[in-house]
Amino acid sequence: MKYLTLILISLSLLLTGCASTEESQTKAAQYVFPDLEEVNSIDNFRMDGWSSVDNRSVIVDNRPRESYLLILDGPNNDLKFAQALLITSTMGKVEAGFDSVSTAAEPRIKFRIKHIYRLKDKTQKEEIKLRISNFKH
Repeated sequence: MKYLTLILISLSLLLTGCASTEESQTKAAQYVFPDLEEVNSIDNFRMDGWSSVDNRSVIVDNRPRESYLLILDGPNNDLKFAQALLITSTMGKVEAGFDSVSTAAEPRIKFRIKHIYRLKDKTQKEEIKLRISNFKH
């Protein structure tokens, strides 16, 4: 009887693990944009403005008419209400997988930048905002 209970518990845990893995893979796929130009870094970065899209993505303006979509490695629930955004950089260069984003209210809570996508124009910015907002979280 003990063995049967142990087997049922193990099976239950295995199925729960598979479900959460599938959910995390689906969520990760939502933030991959094969139609956009993905770049490894932003050179000569000087933030001119920014807007949060959701708790895992933000659009930053580097110069007039030069914008990037930053996808974070986790949900930052402060993004929507943040008054200021902090982005780490090394000698003016922001790199995916190395640099991070935080808010002025919680500067020690940092989220690594997972992907950087170059956005062509204002129309593409609006399209991406709409696509991300239509994700089912």
